[in-house]
Amino acid sequence: MLTESQSEMLGILFGDGSMSENHNSVQIVITGHKFDDVEYLIGRVGPMFAELFEMPLKVHLVKDENTMILYAYSKRIALTLHEWGMPFGRKKLAWLTPHVALDEVSFVRGLFDTDGCVYRKYGPYLQIQFKFASLSLLEYARECLVRLGLNPTSIRCDDTKFRFYLSRQAEVDHFFRVVEPKNPKHLNRFQNASRNRSYRPYTHRPEALRRIGNQPSLIGPILWKTHSVG
Repeated sequence: MLTESQSEMLGILFGDGSMSENHNSVQIVITGHKFDDVEYLIGRVGPMFAELFEMPLKVHLVKDENTMILYAYSKRIALTLHEWGMPFGRKKLAWLTPHVALDEVSFVRGLFDTDGCVYRKYGPYLQIQFKFASLSLLEYARECLVRLGLNPTSIRCDDTKFRFYLSRQAEVDHFFRVVEPKNPKHLNRFQNASRNRSYRPYTHRPEALRRIGNQPSLIGPILWKTHSVG
């Protein structure tokens, strides 16, 4: 059975990660928003990956885009992640569910922190959304929440993705108490959005982005490029 940290890392990779063969190695990539997600990626994801796999992630900020990429090259780590259920190539084309027993709360935390969303709906009411291109992953995530005693909506689909929601206010609160998301973007939206006034999006430019160039060895140097990190 995977540990809590391993389970969370698999959720992170299922959410915003990918693995692709590159020459004689495998590139492992985790992406996010260079402003909204910088504190989470640099402060949590990078150190967690380095502690689990004894390899630091390098940082790439895509010039003229709002994209941050953490990446490493390692066939050894990739094969371990593949055994856990992380596919090579495009995730939406794979049957995307864990292949090993894991801590479901931690897995859902990683999944939500990278690819979930909380926002205001219908005036003062908060709503949580899970939305993926992979139906199998969404079904698995929904089953995890049901096992936690929550009541997500039925799965809906549009032209490209599938989604479900947590809409009951008591369940939104319960989700944050039990799952304990770690991405400051979500925490700010949940904690700072007073239910007595309109929702205001999280637009704070984090101090961490201005300090990122001084990060120690857990995260590699920033590479300002316009081309692929490969």
